[in-house]
Amino acid sequence: MEITDVIGNLGRLQCYIIILLIYRGLPTAWQILALPFLAPDTDHWCAKPHQLENWTVTQWKNISIPFDTNKQEFSQCLSYSYTLVQLPDSWDVIIDQNVTVPCTKWDYSSTDNTIITQWNLFCNHEWLVSMNQTVFMLGMLFGVFISGHLSDRFGRRPVLLGSLCLSIVSSYAGAAVPNLSFFYITRFCSAMGVSSIQNSGVSLLMEIISPGYRLWVAVSFSFGWTLGLIILPGLAWIIKDWQYFQAVTTCSWLPMLVAWWFLPESPRWLLTRKRYTDAENTIRKFLSFNKLSVSNLDHTMKILEAKIELEKKRKSSLTFLDLLKTPQLRRRTIEVAFIFFATSFLYYGLTFGSATLGGSMYINLLLSGAVELPVCVVLPLAIKYVKRKPTIIVSFVVTFVSCVLVIAVPEDMVATKISLSMIGKMFISTAGSINFIYGGEVFPTVIRTVGVGTLFSVRE
Repeated sequence: MEITDVIGNLGRLQCYIIILLIYRGLPTAWQILALPFLAPDTDHWCAKPHQLENWTVTQWKNISIPFDTNKQEFSQCLSYSYTLVQLPDSWDVIIDQNVTVPCTKWDYSSTDNTIITQWNLFCNHEWLVSMNQTVFMLGMLFGVFISGHLSDRFGRRPVLLGSLCLSIVSSYAGAAVPNLSFFYITRFCSAMGVSSIQNSGVSLLMEIISPGYRLWVAVSFSFGWTLGLIILPGLAWIIKDWQYFQAVTTCSWLPMLVAWWFLPESPRWLLTRKRYTDAENTIRKFLSFNKLSVSNLDHTMKILEAKIELEKKRKSSLTFLDLLKTPQLRRRTIEVAFIFFATSFLYYGLTFGSATLGGSMYINLLLSGAVELPVCVVLPLAIKYVKRKPTIIVSFVVTFVSCVLVIAVPEDMVATKISLSMIGKMFISTAGSINFIYGGEVFPTVIRTVGVGTLFSVRE
């Protein structure tokens, strides 16, 4: 007997939790993919001295900024050496066009407040922009590992609440911090919260629905993410100030914070912790919401307790090393882990790269989200009728060809570059979703949880 045989395979309370976790995709997408809007590419050049404030930008550029004839643009990091000369009623400048010097201050083409303009992340400091996303991804990776241990020790529900609070507080603090170092710390903490929300939420859901529905529920999660990705560019277009933008996107976590009060704990986890009274009360809550009844609940609880104890003894010694014990398991683990890593690398690369292909960054990122809608629609059919390996191989080949062609196409063919990038994005998204399902199918039942849980951290 399974717990779902008692509480229902997919009742009203399970549907409530599914809707909540699908909604989770919106703020998750907004937090992870916010960087192009926090730090958009901004045209910049060496600032003119304040003594020449009556000079126009064009005058200053034509006289003091080197012009690259190959790129057909003014230098963004250098100016000619100059000397200011004070006249009776004004200032003049003497330019030495044989000597260039690095900028110490910058002027910008945009008046929008971004993390680039706020902390002058130009030229030699440009790498700090990429570091922002690196810090966030490291936080997500750390959150996956730590949340698994915490949710096993303290429960799915309290870890979900703690993760929500961590992400909300960190994100709001990040919008108000005085310097870049503190901003990185808040991004790291926010990322920990994001991945922990997902990890503990999925653990809860997988323990309260029957195995026959888990695959379809896992696929449905992509709808929330895709919807968040589509909405994000419009939100960023309306809110140009990065601090207000971060504050508004963080508000999207608040409905989950309210919904948490109605969230049940996992009865399976309660049974594993020998909290039998709490487990029975939770099961009664499921029965009430799902309009089900059990003739002899006390006897049923005894059966479930015995089954959980037997499973604990069988699985207590399983670790990541068990995935490497036999040649077949080693091969499967390496294959699935590599595909997880490759799909995540390409997926995020194509997503963030779409902002720099030319044209409107907002439209490019909107298209980047929209091309995932066909995947959400076709994927259930692919799961049922198409073999896993050929689908993954074809998806990788198409993505590889698309990426190569994006590099080869001339810079002025913007529409072609964007189209190729979107094709690659659609197929790598397909490969990642299929591999997530494939990873759950290739491991033996007794080690499936360890395998998928470990490889999910690789995917992040």
